[in-house]
Amino acid sequence: MRFFFSFLVYALSGGLVVADETAATRDPLAGAPEPLAAAIRNYGKDADRWAYTQHSFEYDGKGRLQDEKLVRFDPSKHYDEQWTLLIAGGKEPTEAQQKKYRRKKADREKKEKRTLGELLDLPRAVVVEENAAALTYEVPLAPENNTRLPPKKFQVFVRLDKASQSLRLVEVKLRESMRLALVVKVKKGGARIEFAQVQPEFSAVVSAVSVEGQGSVMFVPVGGRAEMARTDYKRVTPYDERFNVKIGPLKALDF
Repeated sequence: MRFFFSFLVYALSGGLVVADETAATRDPLAGAPEPLAAAIRNYGKDADRWAYTQHSFEYDGKGRLQDEKLVRFDPSKHYDEQWTLLIAGGKEPTEAQQKKYRRKKADREKKEKRTLGELLDLPRAVVVEENAAALTYEVPLAPENNTRLPPKKFQVFVRLDKASQSLRLVEVKLRESMRLALVVKVKKGGARIEFAQVQPEFSAVVSAVSVEGQGSVMFVPVGGRAEMARTDYKRVTPYDERFNVKIGPLKALDF
């Protein structure tokens, strides 16, 4: 099911976007409920200022480990060195593997992609659960040009902490089976992005991501899951800011 994992990860990879208030661009949060907008703004203003270690695993439908990577991301370094592959397949990577990995990450950054923030119809978010500590919104997917996450096929929920105005969970659920290609059918699937507070003076950061799916390829049952955890967060100055370069819209959840 790697195709399905890639589909969901790519659909989520740009993440929530918060426009620079001084930039001459439309604020993607305009019209969104203020508690939700505030949580996303708080997250976005710090998202590009963290270095972290990322540990990812991929499993097949029987729970067998198929791939494992340990990487370090540091936005204070030059673009070509921001991603460092520490472990690949249980081993220290060769120089060739390191270069290939960094080239792949760089190529991906150059590609234009609509972010999750752009795919969501934030002004139409509605509260579906509330208690003294948290608010949970169901956020419809925007119908315009939304080919990666068809609005009728997926539900998106966003949970936030009231007191800190911080994100706690973004969850994507598949409502019903769908076809990604002529021979690929997805019967079950979804993704969770979890957040945690690493420093009390700053908003929550992404702590874990999980994606799973079940379906068939050429009528042969397939399935699996992917998990990712981020740890060892360190606050840094983005590379661009060393040269007084104006940073455009902030991007987050970019995995």
